[in-house]
Amino acid sequence: MLQWDPDASSYSDACRNSAVGRRLSHLRHALGLTQRQLAAILNITGPRWANYEVGTSRIPVDIALRLVEKWEVSLDWMYYGNEAMMPKQLLEAIKAVAQQHRSRSAGAKR
Repeated sequence: MLQWDPDASSYSDACRNSAVGRRLSHLRHALGLTQRQLAAILNITGPRWANYEVGTSRIPVDIALRLVEKWEVSLDWMYYGNEAMMPKQLLEAIKAVAQQHRSRSAGAKR
């Protein structure tokens, strides 16, 4: 499996709700949206979206398909971390956000 998420050490780790949530959070930041804004676009509540991002709830396929329709996000990327079918420009933006988050986390640990 191709995977870009450096925090996922295995296939099963990449599939965990927390890993899926982390990818969704990076996607939202790459799109330049707040949780509330993205939730409104998807016609769900802000707290529901927040639960997906923190991994307390797994994003259901019907909501994930709304992301596919709006931004051509790959379901394989959302659920497994496989970047093969992701739009290149969007994936680059997501990777940049992920790197920024890792840098901030590393700085906070010092």
